[in-house]
Amino acid sequence: MSDRYLYMLGGKLEQPEAMKAFLQRAGGQKASIALLIIYREGWEDYLPNYTKYWDLELSQIYTIVLNPNTLSNVKEILDTIDQATGVFIGGGHTKTYYDCYVKSPIKDAIIQKYREGTPIGGNSAGALIMPDKVLLSPHDTDDELPWIGDGLGLCPNVAISVHFSQWNDQEHLIKGIERLQVPIGYGIDEKACLVFKNEKPHHQYEVSDHTVHTFYR
Repeated sequence: MSDRYLYMLGGKLEQPEAMKAFLQRAGGQKASIALLIIYREGWEDYLPNYTKYWDLELSQIYTIVLNPNTLSNVKEILDTIDQATGVFIGGGHTKTYYDCYVKSPIKDAIIQKYREGTPIGGNSAGALIMPDKVLLSPHDTDDELPWIGDGLGLCPNVAISVHFSQWNDQEHLIKGIERLQVPIGYGIDEKACLVFKNEKPHHQYEVSDHTVHTFYR
């Protein structure tokens, strides 16, 4: 059985080492990446922020752009994910990512790829939806209240917080650990990446003074 890897970036994509490590895990120059993002005005201009570290032909990067009202082509999306050697979930409005990629048939496709050993990466919202439970900071909700929902279930028994130091989110994470009744929580700074291997912390990448903070219940 293949090892399973998750790459959780805390926000910013300017993390060459982490992004290139994800690419190598997905097959290097032979990789085929499914990039899952959501629609927002000008999304095409933002795309190079993801692809510039992957050094792949554009034909090897399959970009899926969704909003909750455009899920009519689900079969085509599922086929694209099925053929990918790496899946990366982008950042943006987390509740919209949740609606598109957790509360849809796409969830099962991502879970299946992960179980097969396909590396899954994500930044900000993409990292937040990976665990059993999604824990949203008041900084990340429209009503500025914390929110909890079911996640992809790729990483059990943990709480994840992103943009951690930049949002001064320690109180949110500590309270979230208690609310979720999980033993451990990780606060990932914007330019840090936490890697899980077979559902266990494995490695972390850091840029400048950005790091991963660990809290226990």
